[in-house]
Amino acid sequence: MRIKNKGLWIVLFTMPCMLLFALVYAAPIVTVLYTSLCDYTTFSGPVFAGVKNFVNIFGDGDFLESIKNTLVWVLLQSTFHVSLGLVMALVLRRKPKGWKVARTAYMIPNIVPTAATGVMFTLLLNPAFGIVKPFLEMIGVEVSQVPNLFGNSRYAFWTVTATWIFYAGFNTIIFLAEMGAVDKEIYEAATVDGASPWQLDRYITLPLMKNIFGTCVTLASVAMVSQFDIIYMTTKGGPGNTTLNLPIYLYKAATLENNYGKANAVGTVQIAIGLILVLLIQRMFQEKREQGEKKR
Repeated sequence: MRIKNKGLWIVLFTMPCMLLFALVYAAPIVTVLYTSLCDYTTFSGPVFAGVKNFVNIFGDGDFLESIKNTLVWVLLQSTFHVSLGLVMALVLRRKPKGWKVARTAYMIPNIVPTAATGVMFTLLLNPAFGIVKPFLEMIGVEVSQVPNLFGNSRYAFWTVTATWIFYAGFNTIIFLAEMGAVDKEIYEAATVDGASPWQLDRYITLPLMKNIFGTCVTLASVAMVSQFDIIYMTTKGGPGNTTLNLPIYLYKAATLENNYGKANAVGTVQIAIGLILVLLIQRMFQEKREQGEKKR
């Protein structure tokens, strides 16, 4: 049966999704962009003020520090974190002895809410009753006073980083799913030709993971641009601005200063950074894919 007016039917079937997108995403984004150009507080409605809010935030050292911290975390998340997920997937794919227990243990931290993870680490590393001092004493290190790892500017950034960077279970799941889609006959043929397990991973598995690696890098980068709860629950951006990132800076502008115009200007910058990162990552992996195709 031939369907007439295909274009009309396409519009009708996509209209609910487009309306939902407009209400949930497009309208709030447009509102953020507009109010970022306004004087807008709890006690006054938005009044257009041009780029005043952007001039103020880019003249603030804390804001610039928040951008730096955010980008450093993006770099760590998109390199070490994703790579760790790939390594774990390569190990689990071989199904070594005890692999089911290891897989379960490795995945458990990823199903715990990040806010709960932040509270847990705050208690575990508490200098008064946490596990740091007993652990140091157990390994023979005598300490008179345990440093506050979250409250010391020397350790805070890397302590916060350690609360999430090893939990790459989500990336591991994605890599395992992609590895499971590879035709087993390819591995069997290579094994018959005398390829070692390392060579199978080096010349078959890893090249086939390039596309999904790019996807994981994109997801990891965007996640770190919007990371809020675990930082808020551990340090609230302190001490000073040591662990301050864009979402925490935005939160403080909106709740502590009651300056919604400034907060939305930060949100606009956050959106722009996220878009730029996505485009750069896509372009980088697209160029790598094209180079690989030329070599073949």
